[in-house]
Parts: sequence; structure tokens; C-alpha cells
Amino acid sequence: MAKAGEKSERATSLENELSCPVCLDLYKDPVMLSCGHNFCKQCIQKVLDSQQQFPASCPMCKIQLGPDFELQKNFQLCSIVETFLATNSKGQHEDGSEDGKAVVLCDFCLEKSQPAVKTCLMCDAYLCQAHLSKHSATASQQDHVLVEVGTGSVAEERRCQEHGKLLECYCRDEKLYICLLCCIAGQHKGHDIITLKEAYDEQLGELLDMETWLQGRENALNTALEGLQKSEQQLKTNTKTVSSQMEKLFEQLKTEIIQEKIRILCDIESSEKEELTRISKVKEEMKKRRDEAVEHLQSLQKMREQPDVFHFFKEFKLIKDRIYSQDFSIRTMDVAVVQMDEAWIACYQHSRENFMEEMGALLSLVQRE
Repeated sequence: MAKAGEKSERATSLENELSCPVCLDLYKDPVMLSCGHNFCKQCIQKVLDSQQQFPASCPMCKIQLGPDFELQKNFQLCSIVETFLATNSKGQHEDGSEDGKAVVLCDFCLEKSQPAVKTCLMCDAYLCQAHLSKHSATASQQDHVLVEVGTGSVAEERRCQEHGKLLECYCRDEKLYICLLCCIAGQHKGHDIITLKEAYDEQLGELLDMETWLQGRENALNTALEGLQKSEQQLKTNTKTVSSQMEKLFEQLKTEIIQEKIRILCDIESSEKEELTRISKVKEEMKKRRDEAVEHLQSLQKMREQPDVFHFFKEFKLIKDRIYSQDFSIRTMDVAVVQMDEAWIACYQHSRENFMEEMGALLSLVQRE
């Protein structure tokens, strides 16, 4: 009894570990978030849809999941839950039923009925594994439609809602699956009716045609993309080459402009030096004449004080001879003034604009080529 109690406790503990923290039931289609917590897919989807914040967050640890998160199915946990359900103490009872749901029994077993594993929609019967093998081995029954037991909605989809019969035909006029009664006495009487096999062959042919068309589209698109890729690469290469060439041209132009600027400034400076030298010489000559004039003027002023008439005439004659023998004329100079008048500036502006227009036209030609 103690061992049975310990086993029950372990099973309960394992069941708790395998339970969804939202619905508190065993995981159904378990998914794992990026943070590592697991939930039933339907449970976590409802929780995330109800959250007002964005991006969504894990209800257990509150870690944000990011804008592009995906619900990744936890295949390992799903396998563990299935194994637990198959081996726990809540499994099948001897009467063939399971906790929470009844087991569907085979319709062909005579003595001890075995659980059914498939449902034949043509025979409207449940088959265990043994009778399923016999059923499938019969040539006339190999085309029968078999579905899993318990898939009631799938089985209902295969039956006519009006007559309850199996859908075995296809109406081309209304593009609907119908039963035989719909063809004979129903609303599809007189329509273009074919079997499901014929409809399948037609649809398969259309599918193959569509695959061929899409394959051609894929090849054409791949070719177009390759062409665009080559054009893109060619454009980048050409742009890089032209940019490099233009860079060299502008650098050359810049160098020539700088050299021309240096030459012009040197010529202006040289002209200035020449003119300054000329002015300096004239200034020195004018200073010398001025000093001599001042000296003679002082001599004349001093002679006013000479009381001796004889000496006065003698000295005055000497001074006059010196004064008349010297050049006291004033020299003027026409200095060459370098200046930029409005006409010169306007001419420069016009030349610059013409140059820029020609450069723009040249660039347009390069781009069109």
C-alpha cells in the first residue's frame, strides 16, 4: 500500500508539472515562449490577445516577447504528456472506457468487443485493428473512405447535410460535392455531375497546370531578378568609376586654379615691388633736393646778417651760382594701380556661369551614356 501511495504521489507531482499554468489542466498542444515558459496554445493565445500593452509579455515572468515573436510548439513536452496519458492510473478501465470519455467499440467483434481505431464512412461502421485489416484486404472495399475514430466533425463534412448520405459526386455547374440522391431527385438533378475520382483527376490536372505556370513565373522572376542584380552591380561600378574620374578632374581643376591664383598674386606682388622701388627712388631724390633747398635757404637767411657789403655780394654770388646749377624741379609719377572694377567682376561672373553650365551639360551627357 505504501508503494501504491508513493506511486500516486509521484503521478500527481508529474501531472502538476505537466499542467498549464493558465487552465491548470494537462497541456493541450503545448507551446513554449522565448522566456522558456510553456502553455496550452489556446490558453496563451487568449491571454496575449487580452493584454492591452504592446509588445506582449509572458504572464508568468512578465518578460516582453518582442514584436515578431512566434508560438513554437514544444514537441518534446507534447510527447511527454501523451506518454503520461497512456501510462497513468487514469487510463482505460477493464470495461473499455476511459476517464472522461467513452471508448468506441468495434461493430464486428462478436464476443469481447475491441476499441475501434477507424470509421468506414461507406459502411457506416467502426472497425478495430483486426477487422480493419480484413476490411482493407477486400478488393471491393479498398476505395472506402476511412477516418479516425472521434473525428465527428470530419465525418459530418463528408456527408450530405440534406440526405445524410456520403458525398460521392461532384456538381460541375455549382462546384459542390453532393450525394447520389442529390443527383437523382435533389436540386442538382439534370446538372453536369461527375464522380469524386473524376473531379479529383480534373483538379489534379489543374493543379499540375498551375504548378507549371508558377514554375515558369518563378523562373522568369528569377531571371528578372538576376538581371536587376547585374544592373545594380553595373550601376554601382559605373557610378564608382565616374565618381573617381570626376574627382580627378575636379582635383586637377582645383590644382590649376590654385596655381593660377598663385601666379596672379605673384605678378601683383612683383608689380607692387617694382612700383614701390620706383617711388622710393623718386622719394630719395625729392628728399635730397628738399634738403639742399633748405640748406641754401638757411644760407640766404644767414646772409641777411652780413654787415660787410663786399662780402655780401661775393657770398651771394657764390650761393646763387650753386642754386642755379642745381635741379630743384618736382617730379611726379603715374603709379600703375591694380584694381578690379565692376566691368571686370561682371566679366568674371559671366565666364564662371558659362563654365558651370558647360560642366552641367557634360555631366548630363555622361549620365545618359
